[in-house]
Amino acid sequence: GGACPYPLSCRWPSSLVPPTSQCIILHFSAARLAGDNVGVTDEDARDNRAAQPALAKAVGARARALRLGSQLTLDELSARSGVSRRMIALVEAGEANPSLGTLDKLARALGTDFASLVVAHPVAPLVPEVSSDLAPVWEDGRGSTARLLVSHPGAGAAELWQWELVPGGRYQGEPDPPGSEEMILVSLGRLVVEVGGEELLLGPGGYLRLPTEEPYAYRNPGQDVARFVRVVVGP
Repeated sequence: GGACPYPLSCRWPSSLVPPTSQCIILHFSAARLAGDNVGVTDEDARDNRAAQPALAKAVGARARALRLGSQLTLDELSARSGVSRRMIALVEAGEANPSLGTLDKLARALGTDFASLVVAHPVAPLVPEVSSDLAPVWEDGRGSTARLLVSHPGAGAAELWQWELVPGGRYQGEPDPPGSEEMILVSLGRLVVEVGGEELLLGPGGYLRLPTEEPYAYRNPGQDVARFVRVVVGP
């Protein structure tokens, strides 16, 4: 036996946990991927990773179809998006776990939006849905998750997200295009929003309008799970 490095999301009974190195491999192969990049080093190698192998394959296929439909080479898409050619190739093959920021850059460079690239089946109007039925778009390997629930495309695009951060969990956001902002509402626990050298604390019922033109981060400073809704509004 051994000590799993992802205890909050591990499904192995404590008496059956394999050696640490094997447990890491098993976690990378399971549906709940850890937030690390599997064998890939890139300029965006952080902990804000897209999750789920099936999701990575689907996103890669859509990205490749959009690129070919636009008659762009890998080099041309790299120059347009600011994402390395190698990373784009790995994304298209479903063999990389890019950051959410990288996916957003690719989506914009391909003439679409983040939700259209990531979500296979947009939510239809007047159709009730359950958030727990959705696979997370982002995970940190410790139990923190982010689910993109629904989006409104076109001018004034908006995205509705449900987030959970475990105690000590943190998400580092990359700057968005000028005019972008988010609206955050905390329903459970405590959330610290780090932006511009400030740390803004929100408790249950606390809400915040957050311009996202500069780097920002979410952090759970408490002992319980922090749950919040995030509405992303494009410029």
